[in-house]
Amino acid sequence: MEDSPVAPLAQSEQRNTDARKRIRKEDLTLDEDEHQKLLLDTPEKKPGNKRRNTGHKKQDKKDGPDSSASSPIPWTEALQDLERVHRALNLVYTFCSSRKHVITTFDTLRPAVESHIKRTLRIQDVAQMVALRPEAMKFEYTNELMLQLNTRGAQRDDVFKSSQGFMSQMPAHDVSVGGLTGNERLGDEADDQAAMNGREVLYLEFIDSDLKRQVLDRETGEPTRPTQKLRKEKLKMPVYGQKQMMQLIERRNQKFAIAINDFLKKCTDDGEDPEKALHERAEHYIPKLAPKEPRSINRTASTIPDSIPHERQSISEILLQLKESEWYSGQIVPDGHRVFEPQSPKYGGLKFLLSQELVNALYNAKHITQFYTHQAEALNGLHEGKNIVISTSTSSGKSLIYQLPVLHALERDTNSRALYIFPTKALAQDQKRSLKDILAFMPSLDQVLVETFDGDTPMNLRDVIREEARIIFTNPDMLHLTILPQEQRWRTFLKNLKFVVG
Repeated sequence: MEDSPVAPLAQSEQRNTDARKRIRKEDLTLDEDEHQKLLLDTPEKKPGNKRRNTGHKKQDKKDGPDSSASSPIPWTEALQDLERVHRALNLVYTFCSSRKHVITTFDTLRPAVESHIKRTLRIQDVAQMVALRPEAMKFEYTNELMLQLNTRGAQRDDVFKSSQGFMSQMPAHDVSVGGLTGNERLGDEADDQAAMNGREVLYLEFIDSDLKRQVLDRETGEPTRPTQKLRKEKLKMPVYGQKQMMQLIERRNQKFAIAINDFLKKCTDDGEDPEKALHERAEHYIPKLAPKEPRSINRTASTIPDSIPHERQSISEILLQLKESEWYSGQIVPDGHRVFEPQSPKYGGLKFLLSQELVNALYNAKHITQFYTHQAEALNGLHEGKNIVISTSTSSGKSLIYQLPVLHALERDTNSRALYIFPTKALAQDQKRSLKDILAFMPSLDQVLVETFDGDTPMNLRDVIREEARIIFTNPDMLHLTILPQEQRWRTFLKNLKFVVG
């Protein structure tokens, strides 16, 4: 009765339970005794599980530097030390990476690793590990702010995706979205500037495999495999079991030992010194800070100029400022900038008389006292009943050509109609505003209704516009889908239609 194995088994289970509790602590660094226990001990198996103990394929795993025993080529002391450093780094990284808020930088991991290896952890040590397994590790300088945003954003997404509601899976509409403080707002000018000037940190990551998320058992409270989809589980933070983490650690250690054996075999075949070859190969994997380029230009889109000019600058002044800009590097192609000599304006006369009210309105609204030759020629042709096509440069006075005849016709007959067809709403509204500016100085036409008839026009106003409006602004779609198919309703408007502008 005194030699019963129950007491030692209970003590072993108690030690494992205490170790798991210590692992869940939120400290970034683990104490020395705890790391030694996790590094050297493996969970004891229950004697009742005969199937696992009687197998011949699964052997007891040793965590010492004796991995070279299976290698036909003996390991050097330097490689044995490197393998021991890799085990410590692998252990600390795995447990730190299981916490979403811990960024696995070199400075974060170094204190805990040094407590295991009893010496200073050097950048060259990690570079040699990467040289042996470049496909499994990432070791480079990264912007610290971007790491914080990615880590915190991932933590926030996990929290909200754990809810069963659909809307709650979306990001929170909060000033701290993407960060933990109200000053870390994604997308604003402060964050953009901080990202540009952020401190570079040495980031370490194992990219060969990852931990699979688990859930807490409702009865025992221990991590276990989920029995349903994770989005249906009521999770607060990710849960990872100790057994899963220890298995991942051991797999990485075994792969690293295999990489050392392969490296030694290659060096032996090539007749190279392993230590010298490893140092030369590791030189290519030592991270280097990228040179900081001087940024004298603020490209932030939200920057507001110190002053807003009240008058438009000339084209020559704008081109001169463009060429004097620091970011200008010859974007204007050779012979792309041409200067044309100014031409004297040529004026023409009308073959018909305008009313004094219309003449005054043109002067008060547009400061027009005479017409250019192309304007006079087009106006005379319209007055004679001809169809006119105008093709001139921008700001050459085309609008006046199709505004003045309509106003002149309304003065003689208030039942006259005009239809302006423009492809875009913005252009139609601009022309409508320009026409109303002239009408504002013509008291005799103050009752003339000028309106827009398009898809945004309310249904209760369409009948009024169709019957009462003298000038209608529309688009090709409305013309073909609404106006022409309903010709009977639009018959009065179409019978009095004098001008169509498109």
